[in-house]
Amino acid sequence: MAWFTVIFGGVILIIGLLGQIFGLRKGRSTHPEDKRMGRLVFTVASVVVFLWIVAFTTARLLHHDFTGHW
Repeated sequence: MAWFTVIFGGVILIIGLLGQIFGLRKGRSTHPEDKRMGRLVFTVASVVVFLWIVAFTTARLLHHDFTGHW
């Protein structure tokens, strides 16, 4: 179940990154505030996902250290 969660989170992260890079509204002119807020949301989401992956990896390593198996 944990690996499914990691894979699912990774897929969502990749979809989000591709959406930011190849967004549908790329050609239209947007307000500067929208661009700034988009970057802020993207940054916060990236930090949250990074911390989630670090926490998951730490938990798995501690589990391996304590029990001796994955």
